[in-house]
Amino acid sequence: MITPLPRSLDPLPGELLAGYVMRLAHRLDVAPDIVLRRSGLVHYQAITRTALSLELPAPRMNDFQVATRLTAAEATALTLLPLAPRYPPIAQSLDVVRAGKRVPALDWLFPAADRYCPDCLAGDGTPLQTDHGGPWRTDWRLPVIFACEHHQRFLEHLCPECRRPLTDRPGQLIARPTIAGLHPAQCRSLIAHGSRRTQRAAQLCGARLDRQPLGLAEFVPEALSALQKKITAMLSPDTPEATASEYFTDLQMVSGLVMITWPKARSTAPGVDARRTDLVLASRQDPSHSLHVSTPPQDARACASILLAADAILSAADLRTALAPLAPVENRTRSGIDPKRHRSWDSTFRRYQDDCSERFRNAAEYLVSTHRRHGRGGSRLPHRGLDYGPQHVPAFLPLEWAEAHLGAFIAAFSMPVLRRTTSAFLVRRALGKSTADAAEFLGLGIAGNGLGTRITSWARRQGTPEAYERALDAIAAELTSAPLIDYRHRRESLADWTLPPDSWHQIAARLERRRSPRYVSDDRARLAVTAYIWTRVTHGETQFAPCPPEARHTPEHEAAWSRVRYDIGHWLKQNKQPYYQQMKPLLDAYADQLIHVIDTERSGRQLARSLAK
Repeated sequence: MITPLPRSLDPLPGELLAGYVMRLAHRLDVAPDIVLRRSGLVHYQAITRTALSLELPAPRMNDFQVATRLTAAEATALTLLPLAPRYPPIAQSLDVVRAGKRVPALDWLFPAADRYCPDCLAGDGTPLQTDHGGPWRTDWRLPVIFACEHHQRFLEHLCPECRRPLTDRPGQLIARPTIAGLHPAQCRSLIAHGSRRTQRAAQLCGARLDRQPLGLAEFVPEALSALQKKITAMLSPDTPEATASEYFTDLQMVSGLVMITWPKARSTAPGVDARRTDLVLASRQDPSHSLHVSTPPQDARACASILLAADAILSAADLRTALAPLAPVENRTRSGIDPKRHRSWDSTFRRYQDDCSERFRNAAEYLVSTHRRHGRGGSRLPHRGLDYGPQHVPAFLPLEWAEAHLGAFIAAFSMPVLRRTTSAFLVRRALGKSTADAAEFLGLGIAGNGLGTRITSWARRQGTPEAYERALDAIAAELTSAPLIDYRHRRESLADWTLPPDSWHQIAARLERRRSPRYVSDDRARLAVTAYIWTRVTHGETQFAPCPPEARHTPEHEAAWSRVRYDIGHWLKQNKQPYYQQMKPLLDAYADQLIHVIDTERSGRQLARSLAK
């Protein structure tokens, strides 16, 4: 049965559970393990897991309150639970713990005592803090807190004497809790090994963390101080929870890309000495490095540079362009970055993408091809947030759009290739899968493998890998700014259609025939102009027009039709011969009537379906 401890302490503002237990144990002159046991935080072993610093379950909460005489609000404030709605890694850890699983070593949540401010640990001069030290703060566990705003100095992560990290057992609430007599601000790093319990205290470093040598403190530059204030504001109740949660998830994702591709983002953190960041991240290039590539460094100075670069990228007006240098568009192996590093990031993105802001999701999925796939090696998923479907993309991009937005590629590629390829890429955005699937969807009748590869490869060689994606963005905006047309329905409606003989005779009767080597008589002309009307209605290309049923089963007739359709299509497009100059407006008018009939039929069916519901 839990009974009150002989004495207790009032928690300090922002104090961490582990720090409170160490201060209380120091006041009672016992080992922290005694306080842990007598307050119900541990029952049968000395190791208390950091999971308790996330949330105190109801039975342990009751026992802890009885032993320490704290209110429920005071006890809860010692945990990370109040920050969970704003800082997603806490909520993710809580989900794991509540499911009865062991809390994982998350990338963006440090162990119980990993960073510290020496001046905070020294206390504020009051008798209690002078005797038992100042607070180990809860928010020091968050990698995004890299500086103490009150003392305007970076947090430290190494002991000033033994130069070792504070934590060598990340899952433990308090390091070596069975050793009594240590001040809460003393280093608990082990510097020698032995088996005798009476000698264990002598085997620890024991240096005072709150007594740093003169000159060791480094003040925070203005840019980093402003960033720390912004982050602190995000954690405060004044910021909506959803806004803060999305910001920190975005920051985590971009920071991961910054670390993977460093020093590419070095220029986005101006005015900050990033030499320590260079050294810390250079060590991660070693393939044997065991840390997850997106794990923020314990070194607060290096971490601050990374966060500043990431925040600057997130603040850019054009987020997709700002992200582009960090995520090669097509083939990452050509970027000099180990593909495993990006795949590790990709898996994190897939796991947490629903927690990101819509702005970041829309920007990120355009940049790295594996972001949106059905599992590793699976087919590509459709892009989010599009205002058009694959059926709304014409098979042959309108010439005015291509001339307006693809001018940078004209010198290297023909206009037909650009128009055809761009339509396939627009379909792939909405359809997912591959360019081969997009080509099949458009009825191009050609192998889509490699479609567009030459264009994206050329853009990379020019040093502008994102140029084609930006052009696609602009063309997609053109597409959605006009009324959307179901081109797929038009293609399906005309798959077996030919110009009726009566309609052709009515058109031919209005033409003034003149002797010309370009005159085509009999039914061949009717089937050939069918292909021309098809291209007008579907916005396709003559070479992909379906063969008429009349010629489909006879190779000689199909070959003759194919030849004549090109000839007549060329003469109509050239619009120089008097005979075809007369014919063209009549065919165009017929095509416009056919478009009205097909689209009206489509709208009528949709209306009938909606009325039936």
